[in-house]
Order: sequence, then C-alpha cells, then structure tokens
Amino acid sequence: MLIALGAFIKLDLILLLADTVNGLMAIPNLIALLGLRQVIYAEIMGYFKRLSAPVVSQ
Repeated sequence: MLIALGAFIKLDLILLLADTVNGLMAIPNLIALLGLRQVIYAEIMGYFKRLSAPVVSQ
C-alpha cells in the first residue's frame, strides 16, 4: 500500500516518514539497554579486567 502511495505524495513527506519510522525503531533498543544495564556493566568490567591482566606466554 505504501509503495503505491509513494507515487502520489511529495518526496519531503516520504523522507519525513522514513526518518520518523527509523527514529521510532530506536525506542525498543533503548528500553532493552535500560533493562540490561547491569549485565552490560558486568560485561564491560570483566572485559577491562581481562584486558589489564598480564599475558602468560608458553
């Protein structure tokens, strides 16, 4: 339906709609980041701990 409608509306409106939909797709990702912030923090701290650990060569 939107493809057929795109032939009749102005390009500015199409670009506005595309930008709006792309912006709305960020909302679930931001909610997930808030829900997983403790897991993310633990993973980051573990990464930096491993990064600063001495390298053992054999």
